[in-house]
Amino acid sequence: MNDQQYYAHRWLSRMRYVDVEIRQLDARRQSIIGSMSGIGKYDAEHIPTQNGENSTETKYIEFSIVSELYEKKLHLLSVENGRTIQVIDNVKNPMLRGMLIAKYINRKMNSEIGKLYNYERTRTTHYINEALDAVYPFIPQGEVSEEEEEE
Repeated sequence: MNDQQYYAHRWLSRMRYVDVEIRQLDARRQSIIGSMSGIGKYDAEHIPTQNGENSTETKYIEFSIVSELYEKKLHLLSVENGRTIQVIDNVKNPMLRGMLIAKYINRKMNSEIGKLYNYERTRTTHYINEALDAVYPFIPQGEVSEEEEEE
């Protein structure tokens, strides 16, 4: 992978950590919902636990905080995925465009993309590098920090 391909890859994959955070937050929300299934409806007069906390209230507060963060991250991902698609849409070759969308929007691995297109791993990697070359001129410059590049 040359420098231009690497920069394009870094810019296109800049939201992968946000995507992971969203999945973790959603799992936490589901866990809270699961732990509340036996509680029933919210009851402010619920008997406090040994340490004096109202466990029902604590769960509702935690769910509210996690849900708010989840919604903020989801909005950020939505906005940035829109920007990414606008950049990818500039690639003229539909196959290369499809591969970029599969990899950077749908978060598919190269092996999964290869199966979709009936290509071996080396051929898939070649086409993805070609796609990165094609998209590079349309990528905003200066948005990938040196710290991110060193990861």
